[in-house]
Formats: sequence, structure tokens, C-alpha cells
Amino acid sequence: MENIAIIVGAGSGERFGSFKQLELIHGKPAYKHSLDVFVALGIFSEVFLVLHSKLIDTVKKEIESEEYKNVVICEGGESRSESVYKAFNKIKNKNSKVFIHDAARPLINNEVLMSLKNFSKKNKAVVLGKKINDTVRFVKNNCSKYTVDRTSLWTAETPQVFDYEILNNSYDINIKNINQFTDEAAMVENNGYKVQMLESKKLNIKLTSKADLQIISKAMEGETLSGIGIDFHTLVQGAGIIVGGHKIDCKFKSEAHSDGDVLTHAIIDALCGALNIGDIGQHFPNTDEFLDISSIELLKRIVNLIPNNISIINIDASVVLNEPKIAPHKDKIVQSLSSALGIPSKLISIKGTTRNGLNYIDMSNGWGAEVIIVIKKWI
Repeated sequence: MENIAIIVGAGSGERFGSFKQLELIHGKPAYKHSLDVFVALGIFSEVFLVLHSKLIDTVKKEIESEEYKNVVICEGGESRSESVYKAFNKIKNKNSKVFIHDAARPLINNEVLMSLKNFSKKNKAVVLGKKINDTVRFVKNNCSKYTVDRTSLWTAETPQVFDYEILNNSYDINIKNINQFTDEAAMVENNGYKVQMLESKKLNIKLTSKADLQIISKAMEGETLSGIGIDFHTLVQGAGIIVGGHKIDCKFKSEAHSDGDVLTHAIIDALCGALNIGDIGQHFPNTDEFLDISSIELLKRIVNLIPNNISIINIDASVVLNEPKIAPHKDKIVQSLSSALGIPSKLISIKGTTRNGLNYIDMSNGWGAEVIIVIKKWI
């Protein structure tokens, strides 16, 4: 029996004040934290990502790489129930387990998914949830009336897992009133199916308000690591230099085996250092394969080695160059690097400096860059 996932992120963001699916948490959009866990685990033949129509083009660009080949983007409906149903209708394999998850719960992890997978082997409908341990009060008009017996009370979370057949039968019966159910488990129960609870031992809160961002961000925090990269090249007569993937026309060119982009080389070395995966020379030796290659292409190859649970949270770079001045080109340099790294431009700082008239430092025939990168592992 195949495992198929539906990740729902089609809300309009009206209550949140913006599209919370795109809210950055440790440099990564909220929806992508969930998506990456489902994709990387390797147990899902298909992952349906359900989005608001205004987000589809943006997200398509963010998941163009080969690792997302099994992800199918769907346009959502007017409600959460309708959004799930639209994705469900695209499932072709009727003999499958369907995992339904809210994109706004970015704390999902491999351990929880595997527990659900194993538990659902003997159960046709499973809901992840937590027992309520706090005292529960029944309140009317802001006045407490009595204490509710909490013995049998649970809070429901996602993912929820169902046999395809159960969901299909439930939709056939309730298609005209699916919006009356707060989740698929309620609809399935309404049709007389038994829904088994699996107790969640992990924090798995839903991103509902801005305040939740701090809680979720803190819960994700693991190690903070850094790397330093430095590179220098000789300048010779030419028609321009490449800085961070952006060409600046001038009377020089960088003498190098590749395109001589010292900024990108320094970023690569800093990233390799932070990840503890060697250095640029180990990955890209001076062989014919890398002769005159774009340094941005080399950077993209290193970015593909970054584990899914690591995010770049800051890049601070200094370029040492007497001329030409890089200040007029900073925006385009940052834009080029942002695209190659797959991170927002606001996480990249580029500074230019010269030898400042210091005669004992001769940079007339050369240039260089130093970069510090900070990355964070999240749980």
C-alpha cells in the first residue's frame, strides 16, 4: 500500500495578516519546513501541496529542483475541507494511505511520520493528538460555570492518516456538506468509522498568530555553526570581472581557472567550512571539467549538499577591490547570490573596501573577498 501526502496551505492569511505559509522561520518559508520533511523521508510516492492561487507561481520557483519531483502543486478551494478534497480527487492509486497535514504545523518530523506510518498499518483512520492535562472550564459570557471532566478530552493535530477507501466513501456521502466538518476525522466519524488516536509526544503547534512564530522558531533551534571563506586573484587586462555572479564591465579581468569570481569562491569556502565538508579545492579541482566554469554554478552544487534541517541565516561579505567600485552594483550582486543560494536577499550583506591609501598594501593588480556564513540546524 502506497503512502500519499496532502499538505494543506491554501489559507488567505486574513486572520494572520499575511500569507503565513510564506512566513520565514530560520530563513525558510513555513510551508517548506513541512514539505521538506515529507519529501526527504522517502516513504511518499506523491506529495500534494495545496496552495492559495496567489502563491502558486512563487512556490513553483522555490521547488524547481529534482528533489521535489514527486510534489504536485494544487490550487486550493474556498475552505480547508474543499482544498483537501480537490487534492484527494487527484490521487490515482486507490490502494493507498492518505496522510493529511497542515502546512502551518512546521514542527513535524521524521519520528512522528514514521510512528503514524507504523500505527496506521493496523488502523484505517488515525488522528495525531494530545491528552488534555490542564483543568478545563466551561465558560459562558466570560463567566466560569463548571469544571469539565478532562479524562476523555484530547486536542487533535495533524497529520491524520486514512485508508483511501474510507475517505472516498465519506466524501461520497458528505460531499454537499463537507464544510460543516472541522477536519477529515470528523467527517469519517460521522459515517460510523472508528478513528484511533495516536498520542503526540512532540510540540506540534499550529502557526496561527505572530506570537506563534517565536515559539516555533525557538522549538526548532539546534546548533548554530559558522564558516569563514577567503579568496584572492590576480587582475590582468580584460573586459570585466564577475562579482557574485554579476558581471561588472571594466578594464580588468580575473586571472583564474574558473571565471575568477572571488566573492562566490569565498562564499563556497565559508559554506563548506560551516558544513564541515572540506573546501572548494576538494570539490572543484583545477581540472578540465571546471575550466572557465561559472562560479555560481559551483555554488549551486554546494547548496545541493546542504541537509534539509540546516538553513543559512546570515552571510556577511567584504570585497577588497580598488576599482571598479562595487557600490553601484550591490543590488544586482545580492540578487544573483540570493537566487543561487535559495535564500532571501535580506540575509546577504555585501561591503566593498579598498586599500584606503595604505602604500604597504599593493592591491593594484589583485582583489579579494572574505565571507562569514552563519547556519543553523533545526530540530
